[in-house]
Amino acid sequence: MPPPALSSLRVVRLPGRSPEFTRRIVAALGRLYGNHPLMRYIAVHHVGADSTLPAVEQARRVHRWVRDHHRFVLEAGEQVQTPARTIIWGYGDCDDLSALVAALLTALRIEWRAMLLAYATPTGPKPFHIWIQAMIDGRWVDMEVSDPTARFGEAPAAIMARRRVAF
Repeated sequence: MPPPALSSLRVVRLPGRSPEFTRRIVAALGRLYGNHPLMRYIAVHHVGADSTLPAVEQARRVHRWVRDHHRFVLEAGEQVQTPARTIIWGYGDCDDLSALVAALLTALRIEWRAMLLAYATPTGPKPFHIWIQAMIDGRWVDMEVSDPTARFGEAPAAIMARRRVAF
């Protein structure tokens, strides 16, 4: 199957979706769009990451570019947009920004995984946030981009503690 045209922008509404389902959608979008030649072009020419740099520096540049050029915006009802739509609009919620990070890492051939953050409830954990981790030098590195103060390698829970945000 040929890669999708980046002009085939989509926003998919996910009524009543589970966080695990959203995590799978983000992973699928990251892999699908990451294999598109234009995503590689964006990674090299806009993000400034290319194969001459060590993987840690490529990942650091992806983190900085997505965090600094795309705003976190809550949405009314759950939906997931493509990485291309996030680039064009310049905003998205945590799943949209994570799909963009995943697509850029895929384009750079850096292994990654989508993570869910949950808080404890009497009935069990309740996931409420998604972010990406990249495999760098044999360890998983957090790439949280939803918070404009997020540092490369800083986990969402650490950001919340640093900012004194309760969850």
